Amino acid sequence: MKHPILEGSGYKLYALAWVVVGTVHAFVLYNFYGFSPTISITDSLIHNILFGSMALGFWYVVRFSSVENGDYFSFVVRHVVAASLTVACWMVLSKVILSFLYADSEEYIEFLNQTGFWRVIIGVMYYFLIILTFFLVHYYLNLQEKTEKELQLKSFLNESELKMLKAQINPHFIFNSLNSISALTMTKPEKAQEMVIKLSDFLRYSIGKESAEMNSLKEELQNAALYLDIEKVRFGDRLTFQIEVEDSFLNINVPNLILQPILENAVKYGVNESTDVVDIVLTCEIVNAQLTMNISNTIDPEAIARKGEGIGLENIRKRLSLIYRRTDLLLVAKKENTFEVVVKIPLQSDIDEKD
Repeated sequence: MKHPILEGSGYKLYALAWVVVGTVHAFVLYNFYGFSPTISITDSLIHNILFGSMALGFWYVVRFSSVENGDYFSFVVRHVVAASLTVACWMVLSKVILSFLYADSEEYIEFLNQTGFWRVIIGVMYYFLIILTFFLVHYYLNLQEKTEKELQLKSFLNESELKMLKAQINPHFIFNSLNSISALTMTKPEKAQEMVIKLSDFLRYSIGKESAEMNSLKEELQNAALYLDIEKVRFGDRLTFQIEVEDSFLNINVPNLILQPILENAVKYGVNESTDVVDIVLTCEIVNAQLTMNISNTIDPEAIARKGEGIGLENIRKRLSLIYRRTDLLLVAKKENTFEVVVKIPLQSDIDEKD
């Protein structure tokens, strides 16, 4: 831990405090004891510069004397000894210097001897006031350091959880795609080949963007279209999709692979469970300083809903909460013939790729 005075900007405040103390010291000697300005200022300078210089070492006494282990007796003894040695050295040095400088002034030398006891009291007071101040500074710096470490740990945990959540996306999708390819190899080998090529392009994008937490909306929409192209190979005319987004929105940053789980959910619970054509529509608008992405798909109201593992939408909910520290950014609504998912991306956030 750095010395708050020697290695920080605290030296200005420290010097100012001693200037104030020294000024009061000289004022008292001049106005109440009638010494000349030269003697008053010199007495003040010698005593306060010496003590102020020695007091810099008190920081290390504070750093390495702790009561966390409950040994209060040793703690008190250490400070009594440190205070005694400090005040003794201070008194001896200041008296030797001042006696040498004003050896011809009997009045001042007599005053110096007579006020020795009170100077000791003042020295002890200085010691404990400075020690108390350093303890408060030490406590504050410790608290700040712990807070920073907790924030770093929290950031590390959030990053780890985000990576874990993202890692759930690709295996889940690949598993479904490989099953589809396997089924098509027997019935429609040319479709299976087309799907393998598109899957390869999709994975190339996903792996290439894996290190980034945020991508442009344009990239995510391209990836979404590629995913739907893959699924269209599998389902043919039973699946249609529309992506309607203004060009001015394309440079907005959104979480990586945030759309694909929603689209996968639409395919799994829309197209899979319906014999009719299922239309997936993706639109965007800006509302209340938020990019609002609306993904809807038609559903068969008479189809028996299958119970899934809940990975997709819950995954997105957790990721949005971790990135933006809000829990109201994912809305899900099921109507008679439509399933709708709304994702809100705050535009006025300080989140970056590594936050």
